[in-house]
Amino acid sequence: MDMTTMKFDLASLEAPPAVAVLDRVAGGFKAFQALRAGYGSGLFDWLDRNGPAERAVIATALKLRGAHLAGFLQSLEDLGLVSRQGSVYALVPEMREVLVAGSAWCQAATIERLLAPECGWSDLRGFLSEDWTAASAPVSPSPRQHPFLVEARLLATRLAARERELRGGAKPRRLLCFDGGGGMAAAAICLAQPGLDASVIVAPGAVREAMELLDACGLAERCVVHPGSPLEISVQASYDRVVLFHALYPVRKSMGDALAAVAARLAPGGELCSAHWFCLEACETAPGGLRDLDRAVLTDSHPLCHVETFGERFVAAGLGDEGREDIDSPCGRLKLHFASRALNPVVVSPYLRCSRC
Repeated sequence: MDMTTMKFDLASLEAPPAVAVLDRVAGGFKAFQALRAGYGSGLFDWLDRNGPAERAVIATALKLRGAHLAGFLQSLEDLGLVSRQGSVYALVPEMREVLVAGSAWCQAATIERLLAPECGWSDLRGFLSEDWTAASAPVSPSPRQHPFLVEARLLATRLAARERELRGGAKPRRLLCFDGGGGMAAAAICLAQPGLDASVIVAPGAVREAMELLDACGLAERCVVHPGSPLEISVQASYDRVVLFHALYPVRKSMGDALAAVAARLAPGGELCSAHWFCLEACETAPGGLRDLDRAVLTDSHPLCHVETFGERFVAAGLGDEGREDIDSPCGRLKLHFASRALNPVVVSPYLRCSRC
């Protein structure tokens, strides 16, 4: 714009109220950058070791520009990360475990992963385009920072309770887990049920990640990781329990074949649990769009459709529909569908005919 050819009446240049809406959005971005700078500058770690400290001391120790440090520290105070008494600054004690690098729950890597080239949030416009491809393989998060940690633990708790409620006596020994969470679901389930050994099927690109996660959880001797999918099952054994955890999205166009292949691995008397997100009727939306985008970035897939008839798919695969349940998680509502294979299936001989045949 060439402002030399335009005349402005500054007194009338009043921004429309809608600008304030975008300012609030931009404010969230600025808060995010202030948090990143706190991690990246080493401020949080330094305050943990040396605080409380005055601003001038902080500036000298971390080689930060004193002219801007007051605003930076104030922004962190506004966010509830840093406290100030008089002229000295310190970490808020309750925030230490997520701010300090030496803490197992430090979230610095989680924040940085949002900007990694393989993460859809780093370039949402590109992620939404038809030609999106991730720039590289994702870095394996630690179990504490794993995006499916909470949901996997909730699922494992529910499945363990279901075993106690419905099964009683004999405990399942063999689990086949199709794990769209890179091994997290298998880890949580095996930890909740110590008697289980598991074959864990993950996408070929996630094998190393799953093996590292299971090893970190002390499960390397109880869990064997295989590349594959519900359509490409590399194991031939029968299993007492089968779990499908966010594993059906990529094979949605061949759902019947996938479920038939999975059902064939379920032993008589065994039970299958499908744990997936579903869209609303007619793929409608509801408030919570950022959560929906978060799920899309995590799976690079659309949720499954037609939750009301999904149980019929297991019947078509030769299993009995055992109902469904919901689990509310930070990622939204996880839909659990249960199916079973009869302990003594009825086999009709082809040589038996009714009297009218």
